[in-house]
Order: sequence, then C-alpha cells, then structure tokens
Amino acid sequence: MITTATQDERTAIAGPVTPDVPAELRRDLLDIARAAIQVAVGLAAGWSLASRIRHAHRSDLRSAVFVTLTHAGELRGCMGTLEPGQPVAQAVAAAAMTATLDDPRFYPVEADELANLDVDVSILGVPVELVAPTDFVPGLDGIVVERGRRLGLLLPEVATDHGWDGERMLGAVCQKAGLRQDAWREPETRCLLFRTVRFGGRVSEGATAH
Repeated sequence: MITTATQDERTAIAGPVTPDVPAELRRDLLDIARAAIQVAVGLAAGWSLASRIRHAHRSDLRSAVFVTLTHAGELRGCMGTLEPGQPVAQAVAAAAMTATLDDPRFYPVEADELANLDVDVSILGVPVELVAPTDFVPGLDGIVVERGRRLGLLLPEVATDHGWDGERMLGAVCQKAGLRQDAWREPETRCLLFRTVRFGGRVSEGATAH
C-alpha cells in the first residue's frame, strides 16, 4: 500500500506538493548517485560511496526516489522506490545501483558507457488521491496506479516528452501496471498524483572516487 497524505494534509493542500530539497542536499545526492554508479560497474570501492553518504548534507528527509539513466536522450535504466522508508541519501544510492545493474528492461550498464551517460535523481513528494483527470498538470504531476498486486508509475517528464494529457497518462500508466488502458475509471483502481524535485548531469562529471 502506497503511503499518501493524511486527511489533515489533504485539507491543507489543494493537490500534490513539490518536496523541499535544499540546493546543497541536491548536490550531495547527485554526487552519491554518481558514486553509486561507479561502484556498481566496478570503478570505485564501496567505502567511497559510504564516505559520500556519511558526509552528505544532514537532512531528516525520507522520501521515495527514482534514479534515471539516459544515453543521448534514450532511457538506459530507471529504478527506485515508492516508500519513504530510508534516509534520502541511502535511498538514492540504492536506486542508482539498481538502475545501473538491475532494471529488467536492459542489460547491466558497463564501465565504458559511463562517459556517455546522464543521470537524473527524482525526489518524490507525498502522493495524493486523484479526483478527476482534469486535475492532472502535464509536466508537473506524475501518476501512480495501484490495484491489488499490480502497480505502475510514470514520472512527470513522461507527459512532457509525449505531449500527453491526464487521460492519456492514466491509460499509459495502467498499461505499465499490466491493467487495461481504461482500468483507471474503475473504483477498484487507486490513482495518485505526485510531484518531484529532479536534478542531474553527466555520470562522469565530478565522479572521481575519493
């Protein structure tokens, strides 16, 4: 079950809220993602990643996160978690390593690819229930659908990349979850909106182990 805003939080906000991630923490998290990718492909030792996590900007933030790898604009890996169970630094490290090695859609990333890869870190805000497709704001909102054991997620940039409105985005995320395209219309399907803070750069930039 995905954790959503409480009733009091829903009363206080009109929709999904962008999480507050200070600039210093963003820099540290991007550095952690780069280090985790280096460790995953065997170019750095685990202690270098542990050192970055230990010295990251102190924050109590616990958030769902996703890490996306692309090559020349094409997806190379994207993995993460929907549950804010870990401190954000550890969550980013884990997502980066998983995106590098364990995205089932791709073969594992190899060391000689890093110079041509970009990495983006998405920190997710708390999801809120979708009331109507017209509430969806393309480019700002991501969507999750959940039904039984089936779950699908699309990050906000997917709508921008494809020019989709709310209904098209909902149909696509239902298909990703293994549901019928119109399953979002059925009361058994739970639909959620969320917003993200997204930042990134080249994997190889500033990624020298230390």
